[in-house]
Amino acid sequence: MSVYKRGKGTHWHYYFRVRGVRYRGSIPEATTKQKAEQAESKIKQEIFEGRFGKVEAGTMKLTDFIDDIYMPWAKSNNFELALSTR
Repeated sequence: MSVYKRGKGTHWHYYFRVRGVRYRGSIPEATTKQKAEQAESKIKQEIFEGRFGKVEAGTMKLTDFIDDIYMPWAKSNNFELALSTR
């Protein structure tokens, strides 16, 4: 297993590679090496299932953002540069 403590630290850390991608981080909830290894195996499982570190991307298009959010803000704040590009 690839869990360890840095120096005299109190947090456990993990480090491993999957398909050439490096994964590293801390596991502050783990108080023992056994708990840290369990947390690491859970992280590895999430990686293999494709769920680890996934962030839902926004669905708004750039033109919608500009028309609905940015331009009203620019007009209300007298942001002349934004007004001159339209």
